[in-house]
Amino acid sequence: MKKKLLRTIALALSVSMLAVILAACGGGGGSTPTGSPAGGEGTPAASGDGILKLAVTTGDGSSTDDKIPTPWYNRTFATNLMFRSLLLADSTLTKTSPDLATCEVSEDALTYTITMKDGLKWSDGEPLTADDVVWSIETAQKAAQVNPNYATAFSYISSLTADGNVITMVLNSPYSAMMDVLAQFAILPKHCLENADPLTMESDPFWTQPVTSGMYTVDTLNVGNYFTMKVNENYEGTAPKIKSIQVSFVTDYVTAAKAGNADYVYGNDTNLVDALNGMDNYTGYQIDQLFYKYFIFNMKGVDGKENEAMQNVEVRKALMEAIDRASLAALYPSASVLNGGVPNTDDAYNGFEWKFDLEQAKADLAASGYDMSRPLRICYYNNDQTSVDLINAVVYYLEQLGLTVEATLSNDGTTDLFTTREYDIGFKGKSAFSMNEWYTEYLSTDGLFCNIYGGDTAFDALVADLMAATDTESRTAALKALQDLEQEKVYKVPMFIVGTYVFVSDNVKLPDGVEFCNPFYSCDLNFANWEVA
Repeated sequence: MKKKLLRTIALALSVSMLAVILAACGGGGGSTPTGSPAGGEGTPAASGDGILKLAVTTGDGSSTDDKIPTPWYNRTFATNLMFRSLLLADSTLTKTSPDLATCEVSEDALTYTITMKDGLKWSDGEPLTADDVVWSIETAQKAAQVNPNYATAFSYISSLTADGNVITMVLNSPYSAMMDVLAQFAILPKHCLENADPLTMESDPFWTQPVTSGMYTVDTLNVGNYFTMKVNENYEGTAPKIKSIQVSFVTDYVTAAKAGNADYVYGNDTNLVDALNGMDNYTGYQIDQLFYKYFIFNMKGVDGKENEAMQNVEVRKALMEAIDRASLAALYPSASVLNGGVPNTDDAYNGFEWKFDLEQAKADLAASGYDMSRPLRICYYNNDQTSVDLINAVVYYLEQLGLTVEATLSNDGTTDLFTTREYDIGFKGKSAFSMNEWYTEYLSTDGLFCNIYGGDTAFDALVADLMAATDTESRTAALKALQDLEQEKVYKVPMFIVGTYVFVSDNVKLPDGVEFCNPFYSCDLNFANWEVA
C-alpha cells in the first residue's frame, strides 16, 4: 500500500496530512537476488548446515558481482573477516587495541612507532611485514577509490619508514583520529598488488581470488551469484568456530533474508526494518552511529564548470526553508533532524536551526532573482523505497514554491554528482566514522567535493583545528566555528541522522557481550566464538 499511496496521493496533500501519512504507512518486499549461494552449483545451502550466510548488496551500485568487495572504500562484514588492520577498534570506534601491531604515540602526537607482531603470514604463506604496511599506506594516497577518512589522515604524514618490524610514521601536525583510522585501514599484500595501477586497483584481477590476512580466505567465486570463504590456515590468531561462509550477491537484503540466504543484514530503510522486525527468526540491534542524509549543491568544479543557478546563497537558503524535514524524518524508523554536522543533542551544537517556512521561502526566492522558468534538477542514487518516497515528497515541497522540479535516479552516483554534474541539488547518504568525516568534505583538497564547491579554501584552517583538537574544549570550539561557517556558506545541508539496525538470524549463536558497531566499519565482535546451527 505504501508505494501506491505515496506516489498517487500523498504529494497532493497538505503538509500536515503528509506528515501523518508518512508516519503511519507500513510496507515491505523488494527485488529478487541476483543469484543463489552454493550448496552445490547455484543451489542454496539449507538452514542448519553449519555455514554462516552473508550477503553483499549490488542494488545501490557500491558493489559488483564479478569480484570480492574491496576494503579501502566501504568495508563489509565479509571483507572485515578477510583483511586485518594494524589495530582493532571497539564498538564505539573510539578505542583501539593491538591487532597486526602495537602502536605508541609521542607526547607531541607527531611520531607513531608501530611494531608488527612476529610470525605474521598472508593466506598464501608469504610473510606479512612492515613493508606491506608502508606500501599500503603510500598506495592508498594515490588510489582513486579510497575512503575519505584514510585520504585525509594519510595526508598528514610527512615521513613513513620501516626498519625490520618497526614502522615510524611522522606527522606534519597532530591528527586526533589517527589511531582510529589505523584500526580501519586494511593492509593489502604488496607482493600481489605492487604492479597494479592505484587508479584502477579496485578492478584488478586480484579481487577474484585475493590473498588475505584475516580469519578467512576466498574458496570459490561464482560470478553473478556468490562466493564462499574458508578458514585461513595461516591466520595466527584464535581459529574461528565457523568453518565455512557463503556470501550471496543480492539486490535486496529483505528478499535474501526471507530466502534464508543472509544470517546478518543491516540498514535504515523503513521497509527493511519493518520486514525484519516482522520475522520471528531474526533479532534486531539498533546501532548508535552517524548516518547522515543530506543535500549538496552543485555550484562550481575545480575545472571551472559553474552552475550559475546555484551561485546565490539566498537561493540555496530559500530551497532549504521550503522543506519540512521534521515531517520527512517520519519516513525512517529512527531519525533526528539536524542543522549542521553536529547533532542537536551534542554539547558542541551551536544552536542554529533551519526552520520550515514556506512563505518566507517564497519571499526569499523571489528576492534572490532566481529564474523561475528553469527546471530545478535533483539527483539521487539510492533506489530503496524510502529514498524514493523522500525524494517524491521533496519534489512536492519545492513545487509549492512555484518551481518545476525534475528528479533523476542515478545509476552511478559518484560520477553523476562529482564529474558529470548536471544537477542543482544532490541527495546523499553518509555513514560517518565521526563528525570529523562530515567536515573533511569541505576541504579544498577533497577529491570529490572540491568538484562542486569549487575548491574553496575557507574551511581548511578550521578543519585543521578540528583534526588537531585533543581536548574537549578545543574540539568544541572548532566544531562551533565550523557550524557557523557551513550555515553561512550553505554548501550542503543535512536533513537528519537516521538509525541503523543490524539483524542476526536465530541460526547464529552469539557469544556473551557482543556489541555491534557501524556496519560500514570494522570492530571487535569476538567473531572467533560465533557459532551457527
